Amino acid sequence: MDDNELTQRKKQILFQAVEDYIENANPITSGAMVQKSETTLSSATLRNELNALEQMGYLKQLHTSGGRVPTTKGYRFFVNTIKDSCRADLEGLMNIKNVFEKRTINLSELIKVVADKISEVTDYPTIVSFGGIEKLEILSIKIIPLMTNQALMLIQTPRGLLNNTLELEQNVDEQSCFDAGRVLTNKFKSMTIGQMIDNIQQKHQEILQELNEYANFFEYVLDSLVTMTKQYAKEGVYSKGATKLLKNPEYQNVEQAKDVLKLLEDKEELKSLIDAESDEEIEFSIGDELCDDRLSDCTIAKAHCKINGENIASVGIIGPKRMDYAKISGALKFIVDEFNKTDLLQSNANNKKGEKDD
Repeated sequence: MDDNELTQRKKQILFQAVEDYIENANPITSGAMVQKSETTLSSATLRNELNALEQMGYLKQLHTSGGRVPTTKGYRFFVNTIKDSCRADLEGLMNIKNVFEKRTINLSELIKVVADKISEVTDYPTIVSFGGIEKLEILSIKIIPLMTNQALMLIQTPRGLLNNTLELEQNVDEQSCFDAGRVLTNKFKSMTIGQMIDNIQQKHQEILQELNEYANFFEYVLDSLVTMTKQYAKEGVYSKGATKLLKNPEYQNVEQAKDVLKLLEDKEELKSLIDAESDEEIEFSIGDELCDDRLSDCTIAKAHCKINGENIASVGIIGPKRMDYAKISGALKFIVDEFNKTDLLQSNANNKKGEKDD
């Protein structure tokens, strides 16, 4: 039997049962539901309905004489019911909004701020993976001299800055750095990072013909551009709040949580978990749906931020199956909306500039 075959009364009872269990972690009983709700149903009628929901696989008993708890199927019904109607509590997320509006923030910092704030608001471990570095458009490239034989290279994108310190074989003056940044911007502006890497050999030859006196400097800078962007793509995963898992009754025993805590330390595995391709903007993978024994008592919530249909960044939240789905869905929707909004602003700005140039 699927959700469509549930009677309206069964749906209402199941929804309330899951909601109550998420709130207080106490097994569901007919008596407790009568006391808490405004239902006109008797305890006996409720008990019969809960029995039926158990037989359908939405609830299960942990002990013969005890109450019931939701199954993966029960949580799935609840999530499918609420996820499209959730809205975020903006108060706790305004700092993220402010960060998204800054074009000068370093991408690594953006990833950390988003993970920190989402973990703080939801009170669950949070992972952010920025996997679409190669799809970002280049707005400008600057090189700023630092100490002797060092310079800072900055690539500005609509999503923030990529930066890297260059260790030079010889000291380079401020004017040379400025000129180098101007040349690189002229060559690569409006390309994506990926297009820049694909065309870098051709541009290399053009630069050497135009500025032969800077040959050694530019060879080093171009090599550094490729190394730098590939490094960002490799390291663009950040997790925050792993120990928040221990606040939940399901993980009071550290032994029960150790597999999940260990997983939260493995960046490659985290990236594979939350970057998996999906047509859904926001999705929840619950318990058995994860096909991983270590996560059988967990839910992973994911939001996918896209440009032109391609995944640029993913935000993942790991918690018990009894997580606050409404709060998490609202927070993730906020992130996706802010991401899309800033892309739209940048796109509009580029369009207006193009019209002006014409």
